[in-house]
Amino acid sequence: MLTIGTQFFPADGDVERRQRRARQALLALESVRIVNLQFADESFAPDGFVTMPVLRRDSLTVTGGGRRRKPIVSEMFDALAAAADGCRYFAFINADIEVTPAAIERILSGGRDGYAFCRADLHPVTREPEGVQLFGLDMFAIDVAWWARERRRFRPYIAGEACWDNVYASLICSHGNGEIVHDDPGILHERHPGGRHGGLFAAYNGYLAALDAPYFSRWATYVLRLQERRAAGAHVDPAQLVQEVFGGPPLSLSGRIRHVGRALKARVRFARDRARLAREEPSA
Repeated sequence: MLTIGTQFFPADGDVERRQRRARQALLALESVRIVNLQFADESFAPDGFVTMPVLRRDSLTVTGGGRRRKPIVSEMFDALAAAADGCRYFAFINADIEVTPAAIERILSGGRDGYAFCRADLHPVTREPEGVQLFGLDMFAIDVAWWARERRRFRPYIAGEACWDNVYASLICSHGNGEIVHDDPGILHERHPGGRHGGLFAAYNGYLAALDAPYFSRWATYVLRLQERRAAGAHVDPAQLVQEVFGGPPLSLSGRIRHVGRALKARVRFARDRARLAREEPSA
């Protein structure tokens, strides 16, 4: 048994259609407990899901500005870990991801501390496969006991903005027996135009990623080496590559000293830019 969830939200048109497909895929799975996370003062409750209105932090409170309300990834992971109730693993997906039984089987049979899944994109009309996207991760599954031990390492990134998934995958592989799943990942995503980039929330996640730069750099190194070896026609053993890139401490002593300076600069830069970005943030 595995507990899996996300935050679904009221939507129209293609956004609602993609969410509906994701919910239908979840409801068809066996050996899962499915959870719909909501803010404590909201009550969107799709049929067939255990709805938990437990989220209290959001993009507005962590940044001190903005107009759109988005959940905080680490709080959602905390809520799913609490809801696991006897399950070894909890899993989080983005709200438009269709999870197949193969992905669940991979988690339940693998015995790892954590999994970070790349998605397989589908054509928006024909739903023909368009390949696996390496640069983003749309499903995480984490051992509940491991999360309790390592929770302190995971910063409060805003969901739906960049960087958090890459850093979280790197943390799982750097401090646990983790796997980045990019060969037949078993999670599907209907391709659609990306959302707006930039603004206060993107700057906030970028600021946290600067604090986590050693881990973000490891992620970038992993993807680069994977692409280089594939382009050369070389066989790639993902477990070996994970050990090669993520094994050992993320920074040397001199690297830690340099990182302190970079982190201080990131804090000063974000503090300087926050008020301006809050004023410029457009309405939803």
